Amino acid sequence: MTKKILLINSDLAKNRGDRAIAEGVIELARHRFPEAQITGISQFPERDKQWYGIDFLNMDFQSLNPFQLLRLYRAARKHDIILWGGGEILKDYTNKAALWYWTIKMSLISLANRNLYGTYQGIGPTHSSFSKRLIVLVVKRCKAFIVRDEESYEKLVTWGAPKEKLFASSDPAVLPKPNSPDKELSKKLSDLGIDESFLKDFICIGPRDWFHYKQSGILPFKYKRKLYNLLGIKVNTSSPEHDLYLRQLSTAISSLTAQHNIHVLLIPMHMEEGDTNLCTLLQKNTANPAKVKILSDDTFSSKELRSIITRAKAMIGFRLHSNIIGVSAGIPSINIYYVDKGRVFFDQIGQSRFALPIQAVLEPDFPETLTSLFNTLLTQQQTVKKDIRTATGKLRKSVTDTFSEVVS
Repeated sequence: MTKKILLINSDLAKNRGDRAIAEGVIELARHRFPEAQITGISQFPERDKQWYGIDFLNMDFQSLNPFQLLRLYRAARKHDIILWGGGEILKDYTNKAALWYWTIKMSLISLANRNLYGTYQGIGPTHSSFSKRLIVLVVKRCKAFIVRDEESYEKLVTWGAPKEKLFASSDPAVLPKPNSPDKELSKKLSDLGIDESFLKDFICIGPRDWFHYKQSGILPFKYKRKLYNLLGIKVNTSSPEHDLYLRQLSTAISSLTAQHNIHVLLIPMHMEEGDTNLCTLLQKNTANPAKVKILSDDTFSSKELRSIITRAKAMIGFRLHSNIIGVSAGIPSINIYYVDKGRVFFDQIGQSRFALPIQAVLEPDFPETLTSLFNTLLTQQQTVKKDIRTATGKLRKSVTDTFSEVVS
């Protein structure tokens, strides 16, 4: 009998990192159940059907519409398996409302279908005791819950989640392997001014803005911003720390391009949270803007993004999944982590020496620190490539074996 699988994924519509996760989860499902009919969720169902080769329900993954929730409930009843997650959904360090939302939503879905699996989630920084109880509650509603690292596993155990439901592995975004760029991809890049001379010698940077939200507030920043706009309230997101952050990144990029005479490809990973605006500012304020290009056109699938990154000399990632894609493509990488998930992944691949906390950006010597670390990365690149190939192979096996063991 053909399995019907419903993938309640994260933000396919706007988040390139979540797309990479979904790509890995779909590959897992196809490997485990070759004849399965898989359905995901997206605001762009036709585009994503073409990208992933599965069906999609046309809805926002975080829809607040009760009729859409009822529609999802009905879909859950019609499927054999529900795969929920990827990414870092359960936490309260950015806001609390999203956690409340997921607790209510997935508790309801579990009533429709008890064959609900949490899949490769990271448990983010969580401060309030009430939030921790909610996370344990929703984990208990799952038949099994796979986390992407041991620290997430230990958090859940400490908070009271049942060990028999918990399994630790890694991030499924490591699983897909890159294809070689084809003529269609080369044409799309050329339209953005990214030609072969650029691609022969470039590095990728996956930046992330900072200081743009109040930690552990009630509402997500994007909804707060919409509310302020609706009320006509002007929000000043600038601050001395934020201005310094931008200057330091611009100076660091200038130093890298000057010292190594290389091109830089800035890759916005989240197309809605300001990554593109940040990339534009960084390009404008570097010493040689002609050396810097932005992958701003949101027409590149996860497979195409991997193909682009695989040609890079190195990746400097502030967004975790820019690093994961780079590492899984065999690209030496530096991680500037804003929460522990970046540090944890670099621990998993044995590359901790190339990970820095984002607070380091505010130190006066950051441009020199990053340039020095980059020089070390290039000097050791053959060893690094060998090490990350070995580590990625182990993580791929862990991800695949865990899925086969847990999901039935």
